[in-house]
Order: sequence, then structure tokens, then C-alpha cells
Amino acid sequence: MTRSTVEISMKEENVFNCSYAIITKDEISIILILRDCECAIYDYGDLRTKEHCHYLLLKHYKNPSFAYQDFLKLIGKMCKKSKDSKYFIQRIEEDNRIVFEDSEHEHMMTDDEKNIYAERFSDFNIFMQQIKGEIKK
Repeated sequence: MTRSTVEISMKEENVFNCSYAIITKDEISIILILRDCECAIYDYGDLRTKEHCHYLLLKHYKNPSFAYQDFLKLIGKMCKKSKDSKYFIQRIEEDNRIVFEDSEHEHMMTDDEKNIYAERFSDFNIFMQQIKGEIKK
């Protein structure tokens, strides 16, 4: 059996203006953070303790509705994943950025798209630097 503990805070109930979910398997926790049209997954311990923490996954959406629906879906997917997956123990150093078109179509970000999403990417990184030390269990 895959056992996961999930703690969720929606943007209406916290001061960060984002929704987040902390998923714990044994002693390992990840955090999913949804802000506007971006959703990212980070190692929760690294996010709280390291000055520079790279996302494990970052998805860009066309609208907040798609982002919210996929955020909920990602919570379920992360709960189902084994603790031996790349999101928990078997980390892979990669630039795992995805463009989400709709529930049927998403793809790894291309080099051309990095320019298109550069401003949103920068805004999200600034936001993460501002809140990373504040999000605690």
C-alpha cells in the first residue's frame, strides 16, 4: 500500500495568495504550489532550508481554471507515486518545465517557448524567493 499524508492550504485561507499541498511519504515531503497560471513541485525540506532550490516540476497554464484542475490532479498523482519515484527519493537533475494546453495536451517546454514564458517564469521565481522561508509545517 502507498501511504501518503496530505496537508492543503488554499489561497483564501493563507497570507501567501497561493494554494499549496504538502505530501509526505515516510520522512520525505514535497510541496505543490499553485499561483495564478503556474504550478510547481519542490522538495519541501530543500525549499525551507536551501538558499537556492530547483523545482522538480513547473507547469505553465493558459488560464487559472486549467491550473486549479491540474493542481488537484497532481496532488492525486503524487499521492499514488511510490516514495522511490523521481519526486521523492530518486531525484533527477533536469529542467522539467511543461506547457499545459488542455487536459488532453501538454508537452515539455521548447527552447522557443522559454522566451514566451520568460516573464511569467521570472515572476514565479521572485514569488518563490519571497515565500519559501515562510511556508512551514
